[in-house]
Amino acid sequence: MSRLLCAVIAIFWLSCVAGAADAAAQPATLPPLRLEQVASGIHVLRAPGFEVDAANAGFVSNIGVIEDGPGLVLIGSGTSARFARHLQDFVQRTLGKPVVLVVNLHGGGDHVLGNGVFEAQGIPVVAHRETDRFIRASCQGCVDRLTSALGAAMMSDTEPAAATLLMDGTGRLPIVSRRLRLIHPGHTFQPGACALYDEATGVLFAGELAAHGYLPDLYNGREVQWRDALVELRALHPGVVVPSRGAPADASMLAETHRYLAELVRQTDALFEQGASLQEVTQTLDIPGFEDWYGYAQWHRRNVHFAYLHREQREFSPAAAPDTRGSARLP
Repeated sequence: MSRLLCAVIAIFWLSCVAGAADAAAQPATLPPLRLEQVASGIHVLRAPGFEVDAANAGFVSNIGVIEDGPGLVLIGSGTSARFARHLQDFVQRTLGKPVVLVVNLHGGGDHVLGNGVFEAQGIPVVAHRETDRFIRASCQGCVDRLTSALGAAMMSDTEPAAATLLMDGTGRLPIVSRRLRLIHPGHTFQPGACALYDEATGVLFAGELAAHGYLPDLYNGREVQWRDALVELRALHPGVVVPSRGAPADASMLAETHRYLAELVRQTDALFEQGASLQEVTQTLDIPGFEDWYGYAQWHRRNVHFAYLHREQREFSPAAAPDTRGSARLP
């Protein structure tokens, strides 16, 4: 009887190992890519949706492609090493030019986890110094979460790779001849989060700083600074705004995101000054007009929670959190 049991266990174990090997051998599917031109020499690869799943291979963040003479500048490197190779092959084949520079506007995993593919070829990756720190501190967790969501096959060979060229503030990108300005307005979506402005066409790559239909997420953010950053970006009078999430649009996109953040700050401040508790504010503060935006059901209450804590910090630790209640408004 024990021999029979051992044989059954052995067969079961061998079948599990074989099944796992077969699953590992299955090729992970990469999504089709399509270039959308938004201005002369400026293109965007639109992500098919907001939710990470096997069908999109984690491609949930738009990628910019800027032609710079004989080369290409990528805004974002994608979610994995496999996707980055897929991305590079597609843009080089379609536009007939090599990638010469990659830009990281923030440290989100879906935006930076392809960095290593380009760096291995000697292609520089530029980012703000604070974004570089964020990648080093946080992106191994991004790899782990995406591996759980997409499987080991899709995420094989993917390791966090920080930037190779660091910038400390707003300034024009090195290496390229096109006048591309990296704009760092302070701690907004994340410490180091930036936008990129093409001076020739007036196209603004807003990164995570603005979107239509996608709610700002304050998990690593600062709502007052973010609100004020949108005033600075609107002053550029961009003709086209390309967000990380959703479709490109005109500058009204900046105003929409600003309205949510400004109303969040205004209501939180008013309730705080009336003596409302954190629990009361979190349960009652709503902002009409954004209920249908992606993320409102998931993290609006969390945004309120953070906004209240930041307001409390400004009240009791003004040196650590300067009071900015006199900030400018969008025109």
